[in-house]
Amino acid sequence: MNSLTPRGPAWVAVRQHRPTLWTALLLTVLTVGCVVAARVWVGSAGVVVSCGKGCEMSTTASGWFRWAENYVGHAAVLLPLIVAAFTAGPLIARELESGMYRLAWTQSVSPARWLAVRLAGAAAVATAGAVLLAVTLRWSRSYSQEDAFLSMARSWSGREVYPALGATVVGYVLLAVAVGALAAVLLRRTLLAIAVGVAATGGVSLFFAWVRPHLWPVVKAEGGAGTSPFTASSEPWIVREGVVLADGGRMTFKQCLDMGFSKSPCDPGTTPTAVTRFYEYHPASHFWPLQLVETGIVLVLAAACVFAAFKVLGRRHG
Repeated sequence: MNSLTPRGPAWVAVRQHRPTLWTALLLTVLTVGCVVAARVWVGSAGVVVSCGKGCEMSTTASGWFRWAENYVGHAAVLLPLIVAAFTAGPLIARELESGMYRLAWTQSVSPARWLAVRLAGAAAVATAGAVLLAVTLRWSRSYSQEDAFLSMARSWSGREVYPALGATVVGYVLLAVAVGALAAVLLRRTLLAIAVGVAATGGVSLFFAWVRPHLWPVVKAEGGAGTSPFTASSEPWIVREGVVLADGGRMTFKQCLDMGFSKSPCDPGTTPTAVTRFYEYHPASHFWPLQLVETGIVLVLAAACVFAAFKVLGRRHG
């Protein structure tokens, strides 16, 4: 009986990388457990310790919740880099470099199918982990207005949590699989493919972290120096803010700091009339449009990398 039956290539890949899969499962369980434990602790600690002039809240419980948020956020940032390293190195490039792929290709398994099985397996495992991270973090942040502890959760726009709150984390792990595969079939050297795959994936992530505020039109608002157009629960992501000049022009607070704040129009003492501030921001309702636009672009890049990987493999071994 042929050792590589229709499900044989997938089974061989699983057996080859069992230690990695078990490690990934352990880390996922640990991460989810930390978030669930922090959320349960905050929920059971009681909302308020004492109220007088303001309220004192348990800094221990809220501190643990902040730590859990940071932990998941950093995991969501690092996960694509780990996936890219694993896909580029042990999963594909090492077999191409050592010649192990020849065994599979002599058992009625085409190069395209061999690559497809590895990409599908890596994508399935990475996506499952990414979805679990996002769902767990979103659940942990679900709270009512009376939950004073959880009102201290980080804003949705914070770099510590934004990548792990929605669809972008899935987009980036799929991009990591695609970039890792392309690096592997192009370079065919394990360490070099890992380095290039991680660098390319990290570069794309950093680029989008920079351009992310501009992926969707901002909302513009103005207000007096002592007032704000935002409510306490609105959670705006302020992209630009500053003052409106007498001639109708605008100067950001960064520009004011560069020229010396005390000498700039941003300082009310230097302005004879009331200072009007301007704000360009994303309200909380922009969360999903921003996430979906970024994810869509990343998935297009991933599809292009997968297509290129198959083309390169077919040209060399077709």
